[in-house]
Amino acid sequence: MHIPAGFQLTFAPSKLLCRPDALGALADEVRALGAQRLMLISGTRTAQGQAVAATRAALGDAVAHVWTGVPQHSGVSDVTAMALKAKELGIDGFVAVGGGSASDSAKGAAILLAEGGTLVDHANVFYPPDRYIQKVLTKPKLPIIAVPTTLSAAEVTPGLGIRDEHGHKLVFWDPGVVPRLIVLDAQATLDVPASLFASTGMNALAHCIEGMYSRVRNPISEGLALQGIRYLRQGLPRVVADPSDVAAREEALVGAYLSGLVISNARVGIHHGICHGLGSLGGLSHGAANSVMLPHAMRFNREVATAQLALAAQALGVELGGKTPLEAADAAIAAVQTLQRQIGVPRGLGEAGLDRALLPALARGAMSDRGLYFNPRLASEPEVRELLEAAW
Repeated sequence: MHIPAGFQLTFAPSKLLCRPDALGALADEVRALGAQRLMLISGTRTAQGQAVAATRAALGDAVAHVWTGVPQHSGVSDVTAMALKAKELGIDGFVAVGGGSASDSAKGAAILLAEGGTLVDHANVFYPPDRYIQKVLTKPKLPIIAVPTTLSAAEVTPGLGIRDEHGHKLVFWDPGVVPRLIVLDAQATLDVPASLFASTGMNALAHCIEGMYSRVRNPISEGLALQGIRYLRQGLPRVVADPSDVAAREEALVGAYLSGLVISNARVGIHHGICHGLGSLGGLSHGAANSVMLPHAMRFNREVATAQLALAAQALGVELGGKTPLEAADAAIAAVQTLQRQIGVPRGLGEAGLDRALLPALARGAMSDRGLYFNPRLASEPEVRELLEAAW
């Protein structure tokens, strides 16, 4: 593998705690951040779980308000109301407990509080085929603490997505909203269904693979991606086989964390460009969308990402032997399909519950997603439609 002609790397200041009972250290960590009036954010189901209970117990009176009921694919109106409430109460930090929607909601609220205006004012814009405008958001943001209970890795990245009223996902990029503290406490995820770990783990796996062949890939992200793939490939089947296996859950959580570091610099491609619409317009969970689409996106990029897919095959446990590079790339795709079957995630969009009549609108919407800008192969709307049909 050759090093790209030039690349840059940025990691936002963020502390990771990964150990048994890591949530017990929250009070000391919050004091170190100087926060005294926190808003705790979670979804309805997460609010009833171990992680929220342990977080509230650890933080005590530092939690000034609890905002539960964050939906999948949190919307502009939800985040705007959250920011208004935080301003009204004098909140000086957020604690996001749960999956990607909780983290993205906290990030969106932090952006609104700091930058003013409306969320759409700060969203990035992609004009196909190759014009991408990334808004520069410079104002200091309130600190965010993240306690992930899924493998979305949203807590690691400067990126976020918020659904607008038309079912389109607005995407943002702001290193200032990367959580100052990320707590991986596998023990606190034991009541999270193994099926949710499995589907969101496919999202993390997609981060790693897309980051390896992104237009802005770099050798640092590639190394992180390969290790992330190894952890996910080993951990996910063990969690599904034994949901009480704390060590397996921690392995998967670390794999997801690595995947977030990957896309913090290498970014995602057509896979996520399509999955954003499958969620915001199609109503699928992000994990289910990722579970279905990954091998199809890999196949779409196969001829322009052969070397990267061959490396991914090895991390996925494939013995390459005398395989040609294209055969090795095909073996990577086959290994992902084997993992799909092994962990029981959806393998078709129809199986996942998508209305087939939405495919034309989904293809059209994907053309304005920034993922297509970072994808190594340009895509037309008919090609995206064909990819969606294949995934049906």
